Formats: sequence, C-alpha cells, structure tokens
Amino acid sequence: MDVAAAKNKIKDKRIQEIMWKIDHRDVLDDEWEGLIQEMQAFLKTNPPIDVQRLFFPLGYIEMATMISDGITRWKNSICIRCGKMQEHERCEIYPGYTKETRGIPAEIWAHAEAQCPYFEPKQEENN
Repeated sequence: MDVAAAKNKIKDKRIQEIMWKIDHRDVLDDEWEGLIQEMQAFLKTNPPIDVQRLFFPLGYIEMATMISDGITRWKNSICIRCGKMQEHERCEIYPGYTKETRGIPAEIWAHAEAQCPYFEPKQEENN
C-alpha cells in the first residue's frame, strides 16, 4: 500500500489534522478518546479501502486506542496512589518507572486489582 497516496485521498481537514497530531506526538492525554471517536465516525463515511487501512487494522485507530488504554491504566494504577511516587517523582523500588514515563511495573500492569508489596498510601497534605 502506498501510504502517501492514501493520505492524499483524504480531503477531510479534521482527519488530516488528527493524523498530523498523532504522527507528531502532539496529543494531550485527555484528547485521545475524542480523536478515536472522530476517526471511527470518519470510517463510517466509507472511504476507499486503502484509506481505511491507514486507520485499522494496525493504523491510527489501533495506535490511539493503545495509547488511550495505557493512559487509563496509569491514571487508575496503584502507582499513582503511592506515596513513594509523590515524594520522589519516581518509585524507590522500581526506579525506571516515573511520573513522566507513566510506567507501571510489569508485575502489576494488567491487573485491575493490582497489589504492590511496597505500596504506601499518599499522606494527605496539611494546608
């Protein structure tokens, strides 16, 4: 598939903008879900097959869905509620996992009810 030719077939300016934002990693955390919905709505307009393949499978929608899922997992993770992350901006036990990288240790990544043996609840700040 000629990706450049398929991209040139897209006349919808908003979809072009979304693709540019994803390509240039210029998307805020809270934008992903809306972008996914816009791309899905675009696909319902029945664009040519080569254009559809830019989005799914293994295209922009799948990429955006994976990133959105990772952000959701991070926001709901035990790590973000841990006092060790708050104090040090990185976990003492898992030093490669910082607030910036939003990494979750593999041992607790896919578990909704994840438990960490090193977890310490954040202490309420006194104002």
